[in-house]
Amino acid sequence: MTFNEAITEIGVNTEETLRRFSGNAGLMEKFIRKFPQDNTLQSLEAAIAAKDYQAIEETAHTLKGVSGNLGFTKLYELSAALVTAVRAKDYAKADELSPQVTEKCHAVLDTLAKIDN
Repeated sequence: MTFNEAITEIGVNTEETLRRFSGNAGLMEKFIRKFPQDNTLQSLEAAIAAKDYQAIEETAHTLKGVSGNLGFTKLYELSAALVTAVRAKDYAKADELSPQVTEKCHAVLDTLAKIDN
């Protein structure tokens, strides 16, 4: 799978994401390729397992920012919804959203792992 095929599968709006990187496609690709090295998902999964809602909010907020900047729109939207639910102390909604966020993040990572180097 090529890089462009991967970001298309993930649902990246390339034009919009490129604007965030001042039109520098190489820089955008570099940061998207570095995403699998980020440990936010592991931190989020640990917080979810511990039902530590403060840590869930913090790590989901980080994931929201990173995924938004990289153009992972669906992951951004799910992460944002999780942050909102925790801030509203709607823990039932947070518990419902948590596996959706982690599943989507794993799907993004799985797609990125398929890129031919």
